[in-house]
Amino acid sequence: MKNDVTLKQYNIEFLREKAIESLLKVGVKKENAYILVDSMLEADICGVHSHGIRMLPSYIQKCERGEFSYENPTIEKQTAAFTIVDAKNNIGAVSMNYITEVAIKTAMKEGIHTVFSRNANTFGAGFYYVEKIANASMIGFACCNAPAAMPAFNGLEAILGTNPLAFSFPTKSYGNVVMDMATSVVAKSKFGIAKEKGEKLKEGWALNKDGEPTTDPEEGIKGLVLPMAGFKGYEIAMMIDTLAGFLSGSGYLNKVGKFYSQTGECMNVGHMVVAFNPKILYEGEFLTAADNYIKLIKESQSIKGQQIIIPGENKRKYKRKAMKEGISLPLEVVKKLEFIFKSELKKGE
Repeated sequence: MKNDVTLKQYNIEFLREKAIESLLKVGVKKENAYILVDSMLEADICGVHSHGIRMLPSYIQKCERGEFSYENPTIEKQTAAFTIVDAKNNIGAVSMNYITEVAIKTAMKEGIHTVFSRNANTFGAGFYYVEKIANASMIGFACCNAPAAMPAFNGLEAILGTNPLAFSFPTKSYGNVVMDMATSVVAKSKFGIAKEKGEKLKEGWALNKDGEPTTDPEEGIKGLVLPMAGFKGYEIAMMIDTLAGFLSGSGYLNKVGKFYSQTGECMNVGHMVVAFNPKILYEGEFLTAADNYIKLIKESQSIKGQQIIIPGENKRKYKRKAMKEGISLPLEVVKKLEFIFKSELKKGE
């Protein structure tokens, strides 16, 4: 039997106000509460509901149990080329936002800057941070490792995380080009969404705990998610684990902690952000050249009846709709949020 998944639109600013209020009550600083809520709402606004406001109840519970530190991240080592940051087990979005700002500020002067952080937690939607870099007229790249959920190629044990990466650059006329993906065929969080909606997983997404293909989200949650593009996805996941995890001094492979854990300890995820400043690196007017680059792709021959799509266009389409109508939420998420807020959610405008 399927869950009630009736989707209704809810007011963005009402959700923002109530979500920040609820985080303040459990001790989160106002500026940090804003960052976390803004990152979740931006995910919903752009149609990435796996990292949206549905996560708020879990953050509230972890804060109530004292599983996050509210210490500010600190710089441990810095050169013109790189910075290493101790995230201090703060909320992942908070420390990731901090290292993104360090990357932007230093790349303004140096041309390129890479920031690593350790003692960190999962940061949500990666595109949120690389778009901040693009909005500063630079090129942004970010990646992190994650709790083990994928097997090695031909393996039967969860040894690698889904290890996402994100990339963005600005253009003059086409908006920001934005890429954000897990190295698994899908983010494993989509298994939980499928379970909430009473839906099956697509074939080729998951194995059960015995290594057999499954479309049951519950079995997939207990089992393994598969890498995208077979061996290639496995290789990219290893590369990210090496750079963001192993090199930064964070956890790696199956040493990365889980967001939902019995111990409540820091996940010790490794984050890496790189900002590239075209004003220093590029010979010429970058935004005009970026427009010409996208124009060449857009004007290339397409399949009959289809249009060429640039990464980031679908997010902007979702965003335009959400800004007019509100965020779409399933009833199960609405009930959890109303319990936290102690009030009914306002419908979208």
